[in-house]
Amino acid sequence: MIAIGGSSRRIGSGLAISFAIAFAAVAGAWAQSAPPSSESVLSAAFENRYAINAISRVELVMRNGSGEEVRRKIHYITKIINQRLHSIARLTAPEYLRGMTILTIEQRDRSHDAFAFLPALGKTRRVTTAQKGDAFFGSDLTYEDLERKRTDEFELGELAVAEHEGEAIYRIGGTPVRKGIYSRVEFDVAQSDHAILVTRYYKRGAPQPYRVLEAPRSAMVEQEGHVLPSRLLVSNLRSGTSTEVLISDLRVNASIPDRIFTVATLEQERKLPEPEPDPTRPDPTRARALGLTGKLRIQIFPGCKGSRFSILRWISATIFRIAAARDGM
Repeated sequence: MIAIGGSSRRIGSGLAISFAIAFAAVAGAWAQSAPPSSESVLSAAFENRYAINAISRVELVMRNGSGEEVRRKIHYITKIINQRLHSIARLTAPEYLRGMTILTIEQRDRSHDAFAFLPALGKTRRVTTAQKGDAFFGSDLTYEDLERKRTDEFELGELAVAEHEGEAIYRIGGTPVRKGIYSRVEFDVAQSDHAILVTRYYKRGAPQPYRVLEAPRSAMVEQEGHVLPSRLLVSNLRSGTSTEVLISDLRVNASIPDRIFTVATLEQERKLPEPEPDPTRPDPTRARALGLTGKLRIQIFPGCKGSRFSILRWISATIFRIAAARDGM
């Protein structure tokens, strides 16, 4: 009886161990196959895209519904200082807009201070960024597209596993916590490296997006552990317009002095840190062909009260008036 009892105990113990091993294997396999959370995926995607200091040249190719093109070239610099994004965008072409500059500084409450400098005026205006859907230099790109994003700005939905052009992705939908120009957004994030491939924006109750931002996999570049787009296509499906964003000469985590993010930099037209040199680019010190910068006398918003007004209205009207003055010369 003792022998039999001992054998029974040994058999029972063996079964318990086998069951524990099998359970652990199944649990491990389930853990490996279970998808991550929406928040963890989107947090990694935002970290990859926005948590960098960068210098680049940006060309905006704006097309209307008839296919006509307007181009803008920009010297663009971003740096995170004390966990807040600082950026400078200085127009370098066309010549009649050269030197126009926007300085944006993120505040601790996630609002932004922005300052716009126009050489023709020789001074800086403070402008409000309350409307983040404002067009960036008249393009389909918005100021919000350029801002640093965080997951707590959205109420996130369930994560879905899908494919985009043959690549495995996570599709994450969300609604903005603060009321804005869109009511719902959808991100397509690559499973392999957390690159954001597509962002779709929806109006309230609309089944189809009104604006789509695409970053083709073929135009991705890798620097300093970040996978970043060198080409973006922004389509406004309502207006029928689009903007192609071409990013070149990118330098990631380059040495950028904090002191350049000041109004003095704008008003003194200080030299900015340069992107990677392009041997095919003409000498920037060459004589300016049109000789217009700083020479146009333009009255902007006559009768405007106060110094704070919308970036969209200020930029759009300024560019329009400069173009009109140029064409009349």
